[in-house]
Amino acid sequence: MMAKKPNGRSSIYLGKDGYWHGWVTVGIKPDGSPDRRHRMAKTEAEVTQKVSELEGNRESGQVIKPGRVPTVAEWMTEYLDVICERLVASGKMAPRTLADYRSKNRHWIVPLLGRHRLNRLAPEHLDAAYTTMLAKGRSTSTVLKVHRILSRALKIAVRRGKITRNVTTLVEAPTAAETEIEPLSREEARRILDVAKTKRNGVRWSVVRSPAFSGHVPNELYGRLYHATD
Repeated sequence: MMAKKPNGRSSIYLGKDGYWHGWVTVGIKPDGSPDRRHRMAKTEAEVTQKVSELEGNRESGQVIKPGRVPTVAEWMTEYLDVICERLVASGKMAPRTLADYRSKNRHWIVPLLGRHRLNRLAPEHLDAAYTTMLAKGRSTSTVLKVHRILSRALKIAVRRGKITRNVTTLVEAPTAAETEIEPLSREEARRILDVAKTKRNGVRWSVVRSPAFSGHVPNELYGRLYHATD
């Protein structure tokens, strides 16, 4: 059996249990001691590959920090209650935005994805969650909001060493359906013009008399003018 190499160098050896073992120093723990990670395999070639991958992650700064990786539910709690609360307190996030995040997390993220650990969250899990939301009648815009909330939370998890990748980048973001504007009828357009005559800035509405605009005034413009007469 080969002895472990000193001074933080990686080591590979055949253990008494019949398995090949590898140890890699990836950094320093909070208490100042070396952070050494263990890998094992049935063959020397397999454990050498695992050691090389871990060394590569160390060099690229993609090593998960020591300790148990949180679940999606646990991380979302920290993200919302600590990180987002601080953003609200500093004025960088609107309180209503955080309230919306909490609602989406409570109704969709935790029930559908909460049990998965961050490092084991896969694109297939997101696909299944989004499909479930659509099957339950949620709009594509709601699914997109959930995707964006997850993306922001996982982005910070990567920065803080909780995980090495943001799985939302591996999934095609849902596309919010565009709302089709329903054009006004000619009669509705005439009603707008009749009301516009009584308004101080009514002349700007007269352009709808042109054949190019007739019947194509958006309903929201009509509503604004209509309610102005109440």
